[in-house]
Amino acid sequence: MKRGIFKKLFITYGVTIILGFGILALVLMKLFSQYFIDTKKELLLEYGQKITQDIAIGIYGGHLDRQSLNEDLRVLDKFLNARIWIIDKEGTILGVSGSKEEQYLGQKVDNAKIAQLYRGKSIIETGNFGGKFKDPVLTVGYPIFYGDAFEGAVLIHAAMPGIQKTFKDVYNMTILAMVFSGLLAYAILYFQIKKISEPLGEISRAAKVISGGEFQKRLEINTRDEIGELAKSFNDMAESLEKIEENRRNLIANISHDLRSPMTSIRGFVGGIIDGTIPPDMQKHYLGIVMDESQRLIKMTNEILELNNIQQGNIEVNKTNFELNEMIRRKLINFEKEITMKNLDVLLNFYDDITIVNADKSMMERVITNLLDNAVKFTQEKGSINLRTKAEKSKVIVEIINTGVNIDENELKSMWERFHKGDSTRGIYKSGFGLGLAIVKEMIILQEEKIWADSCDGSVKISFTIEQEKN
Repeated sequence: MKRGIFKKLFITYGVTIILGFGILALVLMKLFSQYFIDTKKELLLEYGQKITQDIAIGIYGGHLDRQSLNEDLRVLDKFLNARIWIIDKEGTILGVSGSKEEQYLGQKVDNAKIAQLYRGKSIIETGNFGGKFKDPVLTVGYPIFYGDAFEGAVLIHAAMPGIQKTFKDVYNMTILAMVFSGLLAYAILYFQIKKISEPLGEISRAAKVISGGEFQKRLEINTRDEIGELAKSFNDMAESLEKIEENRRNLIANISHDLRSPMTSIRGFVGGIIDGTIPPDMQKHYLGIVMDESQRLIKMTNEILELNNIQQGNIEVNKTNFELNEMIRRKLINFEKEITMKNLDVLLNFYDDITIVNADKSMMERVITNLLDNAVKFTQEKGSINLRTKAEKSKVIVEIINTGVNIDENELKSMWERFHKGDSTRGIYKSGFGLGLAIVKEMIILQEEKIWADSCDGSVKISFTIEQEKN
């Protein structure tokens, strides 16, 4: 798992972080570069205009001599970290801001630039200014007008490396912050992916254990996220599989027990007849027992096959409209002998005289028969059975209540399992195979209805739903 999900997630998110920070660095570098250049342009334009107004015009007005001009230019040179030239209307350089620029005195500026200044337009450009500088500079030129006449211009040159140095310091700090943030992001990413991959690895290992037949394995993952929900679902699945395995073992044990008893009786009685142990006058009696035991085996086999066919979806549901009250009455008459022998009170309480429902009629006859058989069988002598119906929205709820003993919650859940016969307090009737209620439940579920059981006040109530008549 670590070599799989962990590696994939770490590489994928890692590359995403690197690309994200790389793109951000390029964008910031471009923005910072443009910001510092624009800021420098604005500063040079501002002081270019000030030099024009306060200093350069003084020359043409006769208020400022060239020596004083050069002094002021040197001061501004240091302040602006830029070279300042004063040119006349012919483009000849007649003033510079420092001794290093004196070599340019008397030289001329390109006529195209003079023409632009002559029209009253400022110059803003980057480069070596017509080959006069070795290193690239940012040049800002501002025209000088005295009266309405063009008298010259102020040219300010700021070395690009100087501008870039300030930008480089900020850029280095930004890169350092990004590297630190990237490392921190990688550390957080590592632990987060590890937090995801380790539980998945544990789930994978547990799945392999369960696939090997060890259904007792459980996960101890208590995170409050999808991984925690997956672990909980996994534990529920393992518990269900363990229960299924336990039911399978019980099924085999129950079938073996229920088959062994009648087959032992049949073998014993037939053997006794063959070897003469059973006298001729008793043979008919014991052959009758053999017949009864054979019928029991056939009944159990048929019920097992029927239950498996239902669970595998081999039985089709054919829903029709029919009268429910009459069906319950007819099925109740079939148990008249048993009810009379046990002196049971039977109460019928239908919410309406005629109740038309929509269901599979043959299945519902089987359901009611099995439930009535169960109720009559487990009701004590002189007890009572109450059959009643009630309407609830689009459903009819049928309730069969028989007096007896209370059943605990575990017994109520287990009573629907195949081969479950209940505990000894349910009575002395153990001739069944514990398949009746299992078949009832599957038939109800097959019709998309519900069935449940309740126990209280010394009675057991089984309820199930049926859909009301469809027009």
